[in-house]
Amino acid sequence: MPMLYLVEQGAVLGHEGERLVIRKGDSVLLHIPVFRVEGVWIFGNVQVTTPAIGLLLAHGIETCFFTMGGRLKGRLTPLVSRNVPLRLRQFERYQDEAFRLAVARQVVTAKLIHARRLVMRHARDHPDPAWEGPLRALEQGLAQVKNAPHLSALRGLEGRSTAAYFEAFRKMVRGELPFEGRTRRPPRDPVNAMLSLGYALLTGELIGKIAAFGLDPYLGFYHEIRHGRPALALDLLEEFRHTLVDRLVLRLVNRRSFRPEDFIRQDEGVWLSPEALRRYLAAYEACMRQPAPGGRTWRELLDEQIRRMVRAILHGEPYRPLDVEL
Repeated sequence: MPMLYLVEQGAVLGHEGERLVIRKGDSVLLHIPVFRVEGVWIFGNVQVTTPAIGLLLAHGIETCFFTMGGRLKGRLTPLVSRNVPLRLRQFERYQDEAFRLAVARQVVTAKLIHARRLVMRHARDHPDPAWEGPLRALEQGLAQVKNAPHLSALRGLEGRSTAAYFEAFRKMVRGELPFEGRTRRPPRDPVNAMLSLGYALLTGELIGKIAAFGLDPYLGFYHEIRHGRPALALDLLEEFRHTLVDRLVLRLVNRRSFRPEDFIRQDEGVWLSPEALRRYLAAYEACMRQPAPGGRTWRELLDEQIRRMVRAILHGEPYRPLDVEL
């Protein structure tokens, strides 16, 4: 089922019976049966009536609230899984340094494999000696992952490999939008704005799905625990960054689906304009619903990775990371 994205500033989400209704003033912008909606994502100044909240909660539908720049502000969540034994086991696994390191190695391996595959794909289409350095760095990083003695060493290795990857990513960006390197909080150019938004959207989905499976999205194994940081969601995000979000952004940029005038500068950052945000969300949603290599949709792959994490936590099975051929 699709997500319902609400971007029209000043709109109000209400309901009539079992249908969600979006109004602005006297106009009805959209009405849709509630059973056709997987989640509701609200950007900026959009209101929700109390009866609509009750309907969404009754159907187990999560509502997420974002700034217009894509920062997740909070979630209105139905009663989550009451699987206390699973959460207790998750906390026990967190205390097991060997378990954490094993899972983290798999997460970083998947991230670097997908980064390398994406670079190799572009290198085949656009031969250039400049690809050699980043590819060599990614190969060296992959070779060293299994021997990383502890999490801090693994994070350093991943950081160096990611820097090499974004050196190559600069060459993969072939449209008219500038990209001089990865920047965030805030993003400093249009490409970074789209990358950050994609990562934020995917993180929002993962938080809700992880909680629905009965796990705590804030207790991860690779990312350190910090106040307000959804560490487990970020662990799983690493496997999807390059193969999903980066590929989507490259396609949009290189096909010139977005132009410089689609972005605005504000608060020292660069953000999509409201109209561009609508188009980006439509592209993101289409991507999430289409079959990935192997036949399942990207949302189904998110679910599968969480199931694998649950099995690893409960039964001690080796965690199997995402493996998607590009």
